[in-house]
Amino acid sequence: MLQRTRLALESERKSAPPDQPALDFAAGTEPSPWKILGGGFLVAILMSTQFLFQEFVWRNWPWDEVMLGWLDFARDQIVVAVTIALALIAARRLPIQSPRAGSVLLAAAILLGASIGELLLLAVDAPGSNAQAATALGRILRWSVVAGSLALISYLWRSAVERESAAQALELRRVEIEGQALAGRLNALRSQIEPHFLFNTLATVRRLQHVEAAQGAQLLAHFVDYLRAAPPSMAGEATTLGQEIDLVRAYLGVISVRMMGLLQVQWDVAPALRDQPFPPLTLATLVENAVKHGIGPSLEGGTITISVRRVADRVQAIVADTGVGFSGSGGTGIGLANIRTRLQTLYGGAAALTLVANQPTGVRASIFLPLRPLTR
Repeated sequence: MLQRTRLALESERKSAPPDQPALDFAAGTEPSPWKILGGGFLVAILMSTQFLFQEFVWRNWPWDEVMLGWLDFARDQIVVAVTIALALIAARRLPIQSPRAGSVLLAAAILLGASIGELLLLAVDAPGSNAQAATALGRILRWSVVAGSLALISYLWRSAVERESAAQALELRRVEIEGQALAGRLNALRSQIEPHFLFNTLATVRRLQHVEAAQGAQLLAHFVDYLRAAPPSMAGEATTLGQEIDLVRAYLGVISVRMMGLLQVQWDVAPALRDQPFPPLTLATLVENAVKHGIGPSLEGGTITISVRRVADRVQAIVADTGVGFSGSGGTGIGLANIRTRLQTLYGGAAALTLVANQPTGVRASIFLPLRPLTR
């Protein structure tokens, strides 16, 4: 979802022309001159029909005279509508960007076009007539009210669009920064996991080759499985629960041999959930913490239990150990912080990580995820 949002916002930003006309009627659209003229003509015809809905007209004149009167009235409306449309076509060529200036230009274009149309009608019908001039002036004043109202609506609409665009740009920037921070944390986590684990494993393989060849071969087999399962997770790619389980299983196979029987592992993973999308290195980090901070410091070793099940419309993954329990960090290490950040980024408030004391000893870490495809 985040990647798709980022691509959509980037596409809008890159496709926007540097100087958009001030009188675009919808975001990303620019009506052609013919559409503006046709729309003006249609509006004029519709406005002229008010002449036909006046009862006194039909009471005082025969229908043929009514129709002739309507045609004269429609002609006047069409002339004014066409001059307004021409003024709008000319005004939209000006590269004005601010909502206020665009709204003022819209009002000016409507008022100028209406004034030109009314003056043309006055010049043709009754040149020099004071009564007709007063009537035309009254109509121009009404057009000024219409122009002001449309300008106010346009200003409010364009301001709302600009605020929404600014909010989208801010969200895009936030997502980019969050993605960069998350990538940095994941790199830090990889740098923690890889070096000491790889070098210690290779050193153990070399030692076991001389003292316990069978165990050395077993350790090497688990290590090869780990190397095969690790690349997608280490690259930060989207993985499934099955891939994460395979990685953890290989990792624990290596650790079990290295700990010489002090580590026991129990599995309870629902097979139907193996194809469920799962954040990479999430379960692996919890297991590594259980080994490093729970079982490792314990002289008697212990057991790690990994269970994943469906609970209503959520997936619950649990890593429980019987180690020494909480240390001074209380579950606030960088690995756990990375998990919480990644869950928040991918799922928002629909996912959670909790840590509680395990009974009789150890720590129980639980992850709750929505049962749905993982979006990046």
